Amino acid sequence: MAFYIIETKEQLNKLPITSKCFIDLVTNSDEIHSALTSTSAIYYNNFEKGFILTVNHTEGFSLDLKDIQNFLAQHEKVYLLDGKYHSYHLTLPNAVDLHFTAVDLSVPVDNFNCDTAVHKDFYYKHQYNPNINTLIPISKHYERCECMFEGILPLIGKEENLAQQNAFINAYKWVEEQGIKINEKIFDKYFEPTWKANSVRDGRIYTKYNMYNITSRPTNAYNGINFLALPKDKSRAAFIPSNDKFIEFDFDGYHLRLIANRIDFTLPSDVSIHIYLGQIYFGKEELTDEEYQESKKITFRQLYNGIESKYLHVEFFKKVQVFVDQLYSIAQNEGYLELPNGRRINPTGFSPQKLFNYYVQCLETVNNVEKLTKLKELLHEKKSKVILVVYDSILIDFALDEGKELLGQIRDILQENGYLVKVKIGGTYDFS
Repeated sequence: MAFYIIETKEQLNKLPITSKCFIDLVTNSDEIHSALTSTSAIYYNNFEKGFILTVNHTEGFSLDLKDIQNFLAQHEKVYLLDGKYHSYHLTLPNAVDLHFTAVDLSVPVDNFNCDTAVHKDFYYKHQYNPNINTLIPISKHYERCECMFEGILPLIGKEENLAQQNAFINAYKWVEEQGIKINEKIFDKYFEPTWKANSVRDGRIYTKYNMYNITSRPTNAYNGINFLALPKDKSRAAFIPSNDKFIEFDFDGYHLRLIANRIDFTLPSDVSIHIYLGQIYFGKEELTDEEYQESKKITFRQLYNGIESKYLHVEFFKKVQVFVDQLYSIAQNEGYLELPNGRRINPTGFSPQKLFNYYVQCLETVNNVEKLTKLKELLHEKKSKVILVVYDSILIDFALDEGKELLGQIRDILQENGYLVKVKIGGTYDFS
């Protein structure tokens, strides 16, 4: 037995309990979605020495994952990279996701890319083997993880906003782990994933939210499919409910209402904001379809490109402009702008409008997480689940026998604080 390999419970129990440690989960394959693979090994470093705890590897006996989890639970802090990924295999309330800290400090993600030549060679030759990591020598996994440990050392003790980060992880992991049922015949007609088995199993596809960016606004492109930019065509019929119906709640004028709440401006909650503003633009109560569409264009142009002088007479935009100027002034005076998630960004090279846009994107994500957290509690032990979040819309796989009352409760959560949602109901994601 190599001196760094822990493969029995007796050996595990001899390791001293320290206040902090760093771990990295090695699944059977780096390429397969976390929900669809198992643990091969866990790298553990107590800041004095690194070890490999074997769970399922050809070169070691198998430790029980529960024993490892109980061992880790005795530490005050368990540092790791990618808390959502680890949470599929380990429940660690004491986990600290250093990937967020890396983003906070603008540390390049490449600093943690420590694949050895052996990893690269195995993945080049055997990338479709679902158990590839059980074949790569433990010594090479250890080498890779030791390199990662050296990379994270400058981040230790600099973590902030842990409650907010854990809320992000828990909310998006809950959505992600549901998976989305697919009609495989239609799916295969329209979609070509990099390797289908990476994210599809038993007629269900799994998405993957990436939250590690400056605004925390997640992306969701995985295995060759961008779930946040699916074409609005017949290809969406490939996604079908596991229960009875898809119900999509689409926020009306989401960013506008987010900002209105932040600047304490009351917008009507019983009518589309585009109608409300269109009535001001065109000076009339009833808008034609063309005027409604033009109203949307005008409004989005003001919000994202900067407010034109001819629209500063609109009280809402007048207050938005004051807010934009205030954000920029604070950033210049303080040397940073604190986003709604607590992250501080350096304003160097940012225009007032760009800073504002970043602020709004972060505000959107913080609000989404708050609402998803409430929905998770509401839908606990329910068949109905949230299965996709696309910026300003939330897709529910709904069981009709859970009734209109539950549907109303979902809507009430989404509409709290003056938000307005529009509803689509259908038998597929193209709502046919």
